[in-house]
Amino acid sequence: MFQLSLRMTSQPQRAVEAVKALRCITVEAQVERGYLASRIYQEVGNPEALCLEEDWSSEPELKSHIRSGCFTELLLLMETAPEAPVLEVRAIPKIHGLEYIEAVRFGDN
Repeated sequence: MFQLSLRMTSQPQRAVEAVKALRCITVEAQVERGYLASRIYQEVGNPEALCLEEDWSSEPELKSHIRSGCFTELLLLMETAPEAPVLEVRAIPKIHGLEYIEAVRFGDN
C-alpha cells in the first residue's frame, strides 16, 4: 500500500473553503483505479492546519493519480498556503490489525 500525506495551513479565515476544496479533490480521486480511502482532518487547537491522507493499492496506480488533473488541483491548492506544505509519499509494506496486538500481549514474543 502507498499513502499520500499532506499537511498544509490555510490562509486565516479560509480553512472552511480549503476543506471544501480538499473534499472535492478526494471525491474525484475516489473514481480512480487503485484508490482505497482518504481522510481529511484539522489539527486540534489549530483549525488552519489541514491534513489529507490518501491510501493507494499500488505504486503504479499512485503514479497515475499524481499525473492526473485531480492531483493538479491539489498542487494548485497547496500554492495558496501561507507556509510551505509538507507532502510525503509513504510505502507501507505490511499492515497489522488487532491480531498483532493480541499476539504481542498474550502470545508469541
